[in-house]
Amino acid sequence: MFATTRQLQRTLASRVVASRYLSSSAAHSQKIALTFFTKDTCMLCTKAKGVLKSTLENDALKGEEIDLKVVDIMHPDNGTWFEAYCYDVPVLHVDRPSQNKPVKFMHYFDEEKLVKELTKDKA
Repeated sequence: MFATTRQLQRTLASRVVASRYLSSSAAHSQKIALTFFTKDTCMLCTKAKGVLKSTLENDALKGEEIDLKVVDIMHPDNGTWFEAYCYDVPVLHVDRPSQNKPVKFMHYFDEEKLVKELTKDKA
């Protein structure tokens, strides 16, 4: 579906940027930071990228302020993440300012569960 993590970032960039402008006036919404840990040679990661893309395009997330960071654990600068997740990718961290630690999704992503997590603080 996506050849590289860069392609996923480009594909999702317009959705994430657009959501920032839509949500800047929404007082109920708090910023959600997603960190997607992946590697190019991972079939589960390829499937998870598709689910993540579909999730971020879901109408239920309109107006949500979401930032997405994609981390290729195989990149030499990401050795810490390689050690943590070398056998567990794909992994998605969902961070909010009100949380002490991120909610983690690992291995198989489900759009319904992701949408539920990303909208749980919605008024």
